[in-house]
Amino acid sequence: MKRNFIGSRVIKTGIAVYFTALICEIVHISPAFAVIAAIVTIEPTIHASIQKGLIRLPASMIGAAFSVLSIHLFGASPLTYTAAAFLTILVCYKLKLHAGLIVATITAVAMIDVQHTSLWADFWARLGGSVIGIIISTVVNMLILPPDYWKKSREQLDLVISHTNQLLQAFVDIRIKKTEGDHPGHILTGHFRKLTNERLLLEQYIQHQQQETRYQLPNSAAKALLDKEAILTEKLKLIHYHLWNLIHAGRSRQELHWGEEQRHLFTEAAEAVQENLLHWMREDIQNGEKQFQDLFQLFWSIEMPKDGYFPIESTYLYELLSIHQLVNDGQSSEKQMHIQNEAMLSE
Repeated sequence: MKRNFIGSRVIKTGIAVYFTALICEIVHISPAFAVIAAIVTIEPTIHASIQKGLIRLPASMIGAAFSVLSIHLFGASPLTYTAAAFLTILVCYKLKLHAGLIVATITAVAMIDVQHTSLWADFWARLGGSVIGIIISTVVNMLILPPDYWKKSREQLDLVISHTNQLLQAFVDIRIKKTEGDHPGHILTGHFRKLTNERLLLEQYIQHQQQETRYQLPNSAAKALLDKEAILTEKLKLIHYHLWNLIHAGRSRQELHWGEEQRHLFTEAAEAVQENLLHWMREDIQNGEKQFQDLFQLFWSIEMPKDGYFPIESTYLYELLSIHQLVNDGQSSEKQMHIQNEAMLSE
């Protein structure tokens, strides 16, 4: 996917830097520290900007304080830089101000290399500049091109569902129908790992949007849609668990003792699962219960071997039936979700 080099975060950083430097000139404060604070405070989400901004404010104060102390004790020498940086990092780490380490350390070190008429005046000037940069960047992140993960999460949900179906189909072609030859197991495993990463990205988008709703006007429809997307994502995680069990079982050395009829029943049921999973994104829900009734009968007709180990046929049937149940559980909520999503995207 081709991405524009100049994204919203780059634009917001430029705007934050401009207004930060402008305000510093108006109040006669050196803009260097303020601009540094503004640049590092722009975050992907409003929530992250506010939370990290609250951490960076006291961290900047600590850095400025140790800079003044180091200059007072050692003057302008290599030991001054070492003491300022070391003490700032140590105290910020002990106080768990990890998000403010960079700003605090840069503030501490950069203050040493300026002309000092009054250390306390420099302390308040540098600290004030950092505060201005943090506040300006946070406000810019909230008001200008605010992060919006609605579209990203829905597009990612579509992608994960599509690739889930593709992986299930690949399993059927390789392990059940055997139309793709004797593929090594690592091919399906590699596809599953890629699918897992895509689902984790979906979870990240939903988490970001849940955090962003705290700073937006109350919208019950939007919150309901977000909650349902989160539920579907949790169901996808369970579906992927059973899908992995299918793939893992297929890597065993057990031979599949199924004739053409049993393989055909399994294939039809898998196709029904894929169709129903696609219907999560539409209103015309189809259950395909006939295929699964046949599959249940096939499951209970399997005789357990005397050695006590589950035959691979029972594993395949159990995992596919489990996926079917999860898909059907998610369909009733998805029908309402589709209507609300269309309304939101049209606004």
